[in-house]
Amino acid sequence: MGTFLVSAEQLMAGTGEFQLTTVKKDKTKSYGTICLAESQFVKTTTFLEHMKRGLQINIAFSIDFTGSNGDWKQPSSLHHYNPDVPNQYIRAMMAVSDVVQEYDTDRQFPVYGFGAQTPFPVESIHFFPLTGNYQNAYVNGMQAVVDTYAGLLPHLRFSGPTNFAPTIRAITNGARQTRGVYTILLIMTDGAITDMRDTVDAIVDADDAPLSIIIIGIGNSDFSSMVQLDGDGGALRSSRGKVSRRDLVQFVPFNQFLSAPPERLAAAVLEEVPRQVEVWGKINGIV
Repeated sequence: MGTFLVSAEQLMAGTGEFQLTTVKKDKTKSYGTICLAESQFVKTTTFLEHMKRGLQINIAFSIDFTGSNGDWKQPSSLHHYNPDVPNQYIRAMMAVSDVVQEYDTDRQFPVYGFGAQTPFPVESIHFFPLTGNYQNAYVNGMQAVVDTYAGLLPHLRFSGPTNFAPTIRAITNGARQTRGVYTILLIMTDGAITDMRDTVDAIVDADDAPLSIIIIGIGNSDFSSMVQLDGDGGALRSSRGKVSRRDLVQFVPFNQFLSAPPERLAAAVLEEVPRQVEVWGKINGIV
């Protein structure tokens, strides 16, 4: 309809009236009055301030072992393992961890998988620790992450489906129980999600948890469902009608960075994390 000019000092005064005007053919026309009834200054703790106060960053890895990845022994498989030529899953893990592990002082990383039958007793193929121990999914350092992943590959039977919700809910529960730690869940997947409704519900339920979810698309599949989970297009709404109070999901297609230096992928993956941490702090009254 129109515009009005106001200074920060006027806004902070708390009250006031401002004419809403527009200019057409060199003539100024008034369209009414904007009335300011109240103003409030709200301080947001920045990401760096959170870090200076001792907030720790923890990376949790979740790896897609569904059948669509292909038999790991075949060179065409996204999980094909050659110690001299890292596959896309390993390259994605290493690129992100090179940056984030600088904030993770103990360098202990929990590593999970989904979509495969395992050699050890697990509660579900939809969420299992690569260590085989639900009480201790942690390994020491990034090389141990790669070694654990590579060592388990021959013992997995890739199957499906591609369900995210069990992983997100489990990691969310763990994040809520760990004070002073902000968790970044790195989900690496090769295909379309099969439990979209449950996943959206899990993400919306986690909006107040110290958690960011980064989804890295591996391969050339249709990732349109992943884009929907990224809240850049608008807030997610659960099946119960609850609207997420913050965007905590970032999707990055790995194939766009195949020829790029690792730091470019890391920058794209972690671009939204500082803002996500700041909004999380605001929701929880951390000022």
